[in-house]
Amino acid sequence: MVIKELETKIMTKKRFSKAVEEIVLKQSTTYIDAITYVVEERGMDYSNIKKLLSESLLAKLTAEASAKRLIDVDSGNTLPL
Repeated sequence: MVIKELETKIMTKKRFSKAVEEIVLKQSTTYIDAITYVVEERGMDYSNIKKLLSESLLAKLTAEASAKRLIDVDSGNTLPL
């Protein structure tokens, strides 16, 4: 029982990515909001997020932030929308 309790408390990249992806799919929300939700629900420190981002989740987050013009990404040639 103690081991099961520890497993739910320890957040790995895989668990974090799975939790974020589930929230995005179930609630039709953005990756930014889903990550914020997971961090707040688990009482995590925001400084630990960088360690928990998988490559695929980081790519999706970067694309979303770039589309919302929250960050500048030099993506080469793109067509203006």
